[in-house]
Amino acid sequence: MADDTGYYSIRFGADPVQLAFFRAGLDRWLHGLQWPEEARVDAILAVSEACTNAVKHAYAGGVPGDVEVVGRIVAGPSSRQIVVTVRDEGIWRPDSGATGYGMSVMKGCMDKVSIRRDDTGTTVTMTSAAVPLPGAAAEGYAAAE
Repeated sequence: MADDTGYYSIRFGADPVQLAFFRAGLDRWLHGLQWPEEARVDAILAVSEACTNAVKHAYAGGVPGDVEVVGRIVAGPSSRQIVVTVRDEGIWRPDSGATGYGMSVMKGCMDKVSIRRDDTGTTVTMTSAAVPLPGAAAEGYAAAE
């Protein structure tokens, strides 16, 4: 659920079909925050990748589980960032030898990415690059003409 206070939260079943609904909600939240297009697309891609990894890898053997996504804004005097946490309660399994591009995608789209694995699941925390406050011009984000 998203609101105009700068907070986003959703919990959904670790099912690939649910990913589309989650992405639409995240997109609505970022649109409501007037997030710049390029940064919005990067954030959706990175968070979607973390959620996809949780859906595909966290719950072995078809054991049902959930994925939780929580986002918030961190604002400064002239810019703001989003911090998004993706959490599952699955069991970490080592790679089977094949490595994907998930971490590269997340790191390429966000300013900071950290992963914590423990007995209670996996938590991915991502911080976006700073974007201008609504109505402010910033280098790298051209105003619409």
